[in-house]
Amino acid sequence: MMAWLKGKSLARRLVLLLSLSAVGIWFVSTATAWFQVRHEVNKVFDAQQILFAQRLASSDLTFILSEHHHSPSSEIRRHNFKQAKYDDDALAFAIFSADGKMLFSDGENGKNFSFKHAVGFSQDHIYDDDDEWRIFWQPIADGRLWIAVGQELEYREELVNEMVFSQMWVWLTGLLLLLVALPLLIRRELSALTQLGEAVRRRHPDDHSPIVQPHLPQEVVPLVQNLNQFFDRTSAMLIRERRFTSDAAHELRSPLAALRVQTEVIQLAGEDVAMREQALEHLLQGIDRVSQLIEQLLTLSRLDNLACLADLQPLHWEQLISSLVSELHFSAQKRGMKIDFIRLETPPIRQGQPLLASLMLRNLIDNAVKYAREGASISIKLEKSHLIIEDNGGGIEPDALTKLGQRFYRPAGQNEKGSGLGLSIVLRIAELHHYRVTLENVQMAQQPIGFRAIIEFG
Repeated sequence: MMAWLKGKSLARRLVLLLSLSAVGIWFVSTATAWFQVRHEVNKVFDAQQILFAQRLASSDLTFILSEHHHSPSSEIRRHNFKQAKYDDDALAFAIFSADGKMLFSDGENGKNFSFKHAVGFSQDHIYDDDDEWRIFWQPIADGRLWIAVGQELEYREELVNEMVFSQMWVWLTGLLLLLVALPLLIRRELSALTQLGEAVRRRHPDDHSPIVQPHLPQEVVPLVQNLNQFFDRTSAMLIRERRFTSDAAHELRSPLAALRVQTEVIQLAGEDVAMREQALEHLLQGIDRVSQLIEQLLTLSRLDNLACLADLQPLHWEQLISSLVSELHFSAQKRGMKIDFIRLETPPIRQGQPLLASLMLRNLIDNAVKYAREGASISIKLEKSHLIIEDNGGGIEPDALTKLGQRFYRPAGQNEKGSGLGLSIVLRIAELHHYRVTLENVQMAQQPIGFRAIIEFG
């Protein structure tokens, strides 16, 4: 059944499952009611039989029979008691002597009782009747007399069936009304989902506005919220892709044009070796710049598409910094610079991506090596809650300080080639690790003497 329902309409599935459940519950309730009524009816009639036997035992009739029982049997005559105005099978009785001789009966079914030396209830057949009877036996007068009060079981069953089935049409009518109302109610309650689906179907591909659907059921609200979040993420992704395409086209235009110019210069150099060598050197520099730009653009695009980090590993800052200092030592030495690593405290080990953390530090240290004055000192201080990368290379203009981190922004007056994406990559990696980056000048007498980058681990 469940396999057949897969892929079917939700409304049809609900109607079918709820209808089957209602019918099943109706049958179980009816059966339970029948058994309960049967039990209660049996209790009532059993109590009636016991009460009737006790009334007979306490009547003068039993005293008379007890007295006459000692007289010659010829003086004892059988008396018949006719029942009036009630079913013959409703109740019947007989009185026996201790030796099983019937002394009195109701004259109808009671005369067909057969004596049974028993106390309490028994179920037996009587003469001239194939139906089973429930008979209550009670000895009285010290066992000289036995009272039997019986009732046909079929009478009880007919009464139970009449009581239950006389009400069944009401329950059946209610069941039918429920089965008719279920499709209407389910279709009405699912109309919000239908309207939601129609609203999504009619949306334009470029429409990233949130879905506003009033009077939604609480169970559907999370779905709409997740859809709106999905639209936001999709919109942000498309914006990033368009920005990446625009930035790449804009930034690659100039270096590619420069490469073309240097290529033409090489063609025009002819026998001028010096011009050719200079053009080749510029060509190689241009190729390096384009390669670096493409690499950084791709890196930034990958970082922008990350919502969170995966494959987290412990970050050991001492190892990362020591490795980068060794790697960048020769580049710094060419410019007469010195890089010092000062471990003041050891921060607690946190989870992250070591490759991205290393790239973040590399960009900051590499910027200090490239853009600080020759002969400057670079210090890397590791503390418990933050990391400081600082140089005494003169700093940058205060107006340019507020623009650092913007994509493709490079302060004026820099001779080194760059793309203006290094700090953007730093800020994005820090954001993914939930770090905070502060960029500021190192000042003395209100004049910038160096540059400082602070990474707060949070």
